[in-house]
Amino acid sequence: MPPDPTPLPAYLEWRRDPASACLPAPALPGGRRSFGCPHQAEARTLHRAGGNLLASMRDLAGLSEALRKKGAKDGTVPAGYTYLGQLLAHDLCAATEGVFDYPLNGATLPVTQPAALRRALPLHLETLFGPIADARPLPGLHRFRPSPKFPLFAADLLRVPPVTGKGRTVALLPDTRNDDTPMVAQLSALFIAYTARAAAALEAAGHAPDTALTGARVAVARLWHRILRQDYLPRLCLPGLADLPADAAGPDMPVELTNAVLRFGHWMVRSQYALNDETVTVSDLLHGVPDIGARRAVPGGEDFWRIDWRRFFTLDPALPPQCALTLHDGPAAMFSADMALPEEIEIHSGLVTSDNDLTLRDIARSLDGGLQRVSVLARRFAGRLRKHHPGWLLWRRRDRQAMLAGWAAARGLTLPRHVVTDPPLYLHVLVEAGDGPAAAGFGNGARLGALGSALLSSTLAGALERAEAALPAAPDPGPDFARPATMPDLIRFLST
Repeated sequence: MPPDPTPLPAYLEWRRDPASACLPAPALPGGRRSFGCPHQAEARTLHRAGGNLLASMRDLAGLSEALRKKGAKDGTVPAGYTYLGQLLAHDLCAATEGVFDYPLNGATLPVTQPAALRRALPLHLETLFGPIADARPLPGLHRFRPSPKFPLFAADLLRVPPVTGKGRTVALLPDTRNDDTPMVAQLSALFIAYTARAAAALEAAGHAPDTALTGARVAVARLWHRILRQDYLPRLCLPGLADLPADAAGPDMPVELTNAVLRFGHWMVRSQYALNDETVTVSDLLHGVPDIGARRAVPGGEDFWRIDWRRFFTLDPALPPQCALTLHDGPAAMFSADMALPEEIEIHSGLVTSDNDLTLRDIARSLDGGLQRVSVLARRFAGRLRKHHPGWLLWRRRDRQAMLAGWAAARGLTLPRHVVTDPPLYLHVLVEAGDGPAAAGFGNGARLGALGSALLSSTLAGALERAEAALPAAPDPGPDFARPATMPDLIRFLST
C-alpha cells in the first residue's frame, strides 16, 4: 500500500517508514522542549538506541514482556496519590499524540493525530477552571448526602449527555480527562469545593462576586502548589534534593518528563480498588456506565461509586488506606491480557503478538520522543548533586551499565548492547526505582530513584516558580481561612 500523502507535522512525518527512519527524532511536537533547554537539545545529545526505529522497537517488544509485574505487591504510598499524579499530569500539559502509529503490515500512519498543547499557565489548575483570567463560573458538583457511613466530605462532578447523544455522560470541565475514573473525578471535586468555600468567604467579607471568584482561584492555585511541594513530591522522590536547581528554561514541558518519568503512574495502579465497601476493577471503572447520575437516582443507589477517602489517604487510624503498588518492574499485569485496550491504541501484530500494549507504548514514547540520553542528563545534575550524593550509581557509566545488566540477569533477560549502553530513559528510571539502597540512588520500590527524582523535582520546581510569579493580584480569604498543605488536611477542612 502506498504511503498516505497527507502532510504531517515534522515530528510525525519521519515515522512514515520505520524501516528507514533513524533515531533520534528530528523534531519535537508543539508544547515540548528538552530538559534544561528552551527548545530541542542538540542532536548529538539525544537518545539513539539502535539507530533504526523499527529495529529498535522490535528489540524492545521482547523487553516489554518482562516489564510487567508478576504480582501485586503493595507499596507504602496511599493509593490516592496515584490519582493526584494523574491530575498533575493533566495540569502540566494537554493531551498529546497517544496512538502507537508505526505503519506495519501495510497499515498507513493516521493523519488526525493531535499535536501536544501546553497549558497557558501550567499548575494553575486550568484543567478544572480554565485560565484564571476567564470569568467562567465554577464547575457544578454533585454533593453526596450526609451519612454516618461516610463521615468525610465527598462530592462528584456533574455530567451532561454527550453532544453526539451516544456514550457516557460528560463532565463540564475544560479537560474531560479529569473524568476518566471516579477517583480522579472526585479528587477534582475536592479542589472545586475548596474554591467555592474560598469564594464564599471573600463574598462574605464584602468583595464583589467576580473579584471573589478571582481571589478563590488564586487561593486554590496556592493550595495546589503547597500540596505538590509538601505532600506529593516528598512521597515520590528521594530526599536530599534541596540543592537542586529549578529547570527554568521555559513554560513548555520537557519530553523527558512527559514521555518517560511521568509514566511511573502506570506502575502504581492497582487492578482493583475498594471505593467504599464495594471493590471495583479498574477495567470496569474505565469502561464506566452510561449515566452515573441515573444510577444514583435509583433508590438504594445514592452512593454508587462514592469514594470514601479514608480508603485512599491516611485519615483514620482504624481504617488504613489501600496503597499503590510498588514502583517495581513496570505496569501491573492488568494492563496486558487482563484488559484489552481500545482498538485504536493496540499494537500492530506485526511487531508484537502479546496484549501487553501499554508497556510497549510507554517504552516507545521514551525511545522515539527525542529525549536526551541518560548520560547527558546525569551530567546536567552532577554539578549540584554529586557532592551531596557521591554514592549514586547515576554518576558513573560503568555503574549505570552494571545496574541494568544486573537487573536483566536477575530476570533471565539478555539485553541488546545498545539498550545497556544507551538505555531508554523510561527503562533507566524504572530500574533505579527498584530494589536497592537510597544511598546508591535506588528507590527501593517506594520512590523514584536518583534520575527520576531529580527530573521530576527540578521540572516541577521550575513550573511552580513560573506559576506563582504569574498569579494575578487578588484578595485573600483572610488569615482565618484554612490553608491545607496535604490532601488529608484538605479533606478534613472540607468535612467541617
